[in-house]
Amino acid sequence: MRRLLTILSLSLLPLQSQGQQGADAVANDEFPALQFLPVGTVVEQISIPRYDNHRVSALLMSDRLIIKDKKTVVLEELNASLYGKDKSQTDVSTASVIYSFATKMARTTGEAKVKDPRFSAQGKGVVFNTTTSKGFLHGPVVTTVSASMFNAKKSEKK
Repeated sequence: MRRLLTILSLSLLPLQSQGQQGADAVANDEFPALQFLPVGTVVEQISIPRYDNHRVSALLMSDRLIIKDKKTVVLEELNASLYGKDKSQTDVSTASVIYSFATKMARTTGEAKVKDPRFSAQGKGVVFNTTTSKGFLHGPVVTTVSASMFNAKKSEKK
């Protein structure tokens, strides 16, 4: 129940700030909800869905969201699920991520794991651009490719 209230509260805050003018107006590179929460605020057990054309495209779940400043948050113990149009699911997990609303970039501060139906990978960190939905896994990287991917490629050649 507490998680649901947190999600609802955070999802409504941007709507409440849209009509404000003057000193309280939100800059283009700030997240509207952050102007209502003081720096250092910790929100526990948070889930943030992302929708594209009424379809869930991503779900971020974090043990803690920490407000670093009006443009930056830290997500601790992050588990993210990215959903493809073909109903595929890619999961990413890491101990800590710094996200900037100004640059739309997420950077892990430690090891990250990626699990996809086609492969799994583990590296020393990730940089991900939420605007382009493209990222880079820093090495050294260990990648395991699924045997089903090779079988699919063989059947395409026939």
